[in-house]
Amino acid sequence: MAAGLAVAAPWGAVSRALAAASVPAPGSGGRNLILALGRYAPAMAGAALVRLGPCETLIVTDAAAGGAPEGARMMVVGWPEPDAAGARAAAAVEAAFSRLGPEDRGIVLLSAGATAMVPAPAVGLRLSDLLAVERMLRGAGAGAAEVALVRQQLSRFEGGGLIALGAPAEVAVFALSDPEEGEDPRRIAGGMMAGPLGSRVTARALVELYGIWDRLPERVRGHFAQPAPPPPASLKARIRVVGSNALSVAAMAGAGARAFSRPLSGEPVELVHDIHAVAAGLSRGTAVAFGMEPAPGWPHPVDDAGEPAPPDDAGQPGGALVLRAPLVAGAAGPRHADLALRFACLARDRRLPAPWALLLSASDGGGADGRVPGVIVDSDTLGQVRAAGIDPDRALEGGGAGAALDAAGAAFRTGPTGTDIGDLAIFVRG
Repeated sequence: MAAGLAVAAPWGAVSRALAAASVPAPGSGGRNLILALGRYAPAMAGAALVRLGPCETLIVTDAAAGGAPEGARMMVVGWPEPDAAGARAAAAVEAAFSRLGPEDRGIVLLSAGATAMVPAPAVGLRLSDLLAVERMLRGAGAGAAEVALVRQQLSRFEGGGLIALGAPAEVAVFALSDPEEGEDPRRIAGGMMAGPLGSRVTARALVELYGIWDRLPERVRGHFAQPAPPPPASLKARIRVVGSNALSVAAMAGAGARAFSRPLSGEPVELVHDIHAVAAGLSRGTAVAFGMEPAPGWPHPVDDAGEPAPPDDAGQPGGALVLRAPLVAGAAGPRHADLALRFACLARDRRLPAPWALLLSASDGGGADGRVPGVIVDSDTLGQVRAAGIDPDRALEGGGAGAALDAAGAAFRTGPTGTDIGDLAIFVRG
């Protein structure tokens, strides 16, 4: 098989970025405060403490996150559904951030689930109000960005509220970008450390557009009737995305993965044909990396100098191939297994020259629920499936792709990786 494809481990990249970050020392008599929110908050806080040394550290995470670094205070809350424990954690976060003075420095570490873990209803509203509005919007068909825009107008934290509490201290923010939020600072963690996606007028227009105004809790309608507070005069946050699907794909492409600019989309039956079309055109000893979300500048690839990338040896445009459709929809394992086994069957039918291999991996490494976070199929996999007493075509028809690949030894379980930044795929031509 082809060698030399080095893929940067997402958590390793986060650790290096934190260690090398230019976090200014607090002023004379000042102090550092580390605030870590999300599913991977303990590990991120640990990396920051290595850099900064002992300091006040508050971690808010869920029960599956593991233990806290020595000396840190950790609050365990509900996720993905916000709960009363999260509301208490939000109060603790608010108190800690409000104590920051001009000589102090705040270091905020954000990862998946941060928004839900510190629910902070605006004054006069309740947590049940926020949950009701979000359920109504999603039920009416609103998109994730629209839901976030409305929610920001009902929260003390979202839409720039949390960073405003930290003024006038200087705050450095490091984020693992959630696949749904992307890399827009106004979307990361609900925009708590940036600003709102839109105004209160726009938020009210959205709830009216989706026909739910009359069903909103009375407290929410009253809140929308009030004028929005003026935005903070000065926000001194510096936000750096240290882990994302786009960064991982770019790292793979930079490490030698052969790539193309044509985007892919569709269901597994369509995707396998598109992947095969790319794979069949690869020369031996090359590879192609796929990502779940578009990377900056793609699918209009450029080289390191910002100029259009030259075509490769086969005349294909340079750059990176990006999956616009998610590799996963709901449970990661079944979708990955179905896509991988379908590709193996198509490669057999189209006589794709061996050797080759296709890796599909969920970035979070899977949880404790038995899901298969990743699979590797190659030109020998179908034979291994049959050797296990399973007909691969019947397995596909009956929804048994996951069990078939597991029996063939094609599934792998990395355990938690400390990231949730989107799923990745790599095809290698031997």
